[in-house]
Amino acid sequence: MKNDKSVKIYKRDIDSKGNALLSESNNNEESVEAVHYSTLKKKLYINLREGIYNKIECMKILKEIKDNEYYKLDGYKSFDAFIKNYNVAKTQAYNYLKIAAALEEGLLEEKFVLENGFRQILSLLRDKQGKTIKRSKQNPIKPLRFQLKRQESYDFYKKNAKFTSFLLDKLFQSKQDLIEEFLKEFESLRG
Repeated sequence: MKNDKSVKIYKRDIDSKGNALLSESNNNEESVEAVHYSTLKKKLYINLREGIYNKIECMKILKEIKDNEYYKLDGYKSFDAFIKNYNVAKTQAYNYLKIAAALEEGLLEEKFVLENGFRQILSLLRDKQGKTIKRSKQNPIKPLRFQLKRQESYDFYKKNAKFTSFLLDKLFQSKQDLIEEFLKEFESLRG
């Protein structure tokens, strides 16, 4: 009787969490290069997923630092100065903040970000800007541009820009007669 000891070759697979799994190889003739290539692809997949998890964590950290103004504890005057010191591009940081805000508000889930990637998420957020995501607090009315005749008045209004805005708006709302009086005086001086 012949002692038949067959050798089974098990290949290692790596799951999505980076754990090595042993699985029976159906094809013993698979080339070493193909197995190595398959392993490299799986490692790449895992590292990319870990990279995305790290980016999502960075998004949350940046949002918390900005929202709570923690950057001022280090003496930074603005969030932009803080991110510049960490070699984070301004556009990248603000894109991260948009995604983090959407995650925090429940508009997105981390799983969706992992499956679809950042570019697709950003285009989705831009498409839904008016529907579900709050617009920025910036006033949608375009600013006025005009030139003053005296440096003195320019200096005053530039120094008190918000007051100037308030003054002009208040005059328009409640003092139409005064505006018309000034308009008549202006037209008489012009013509």
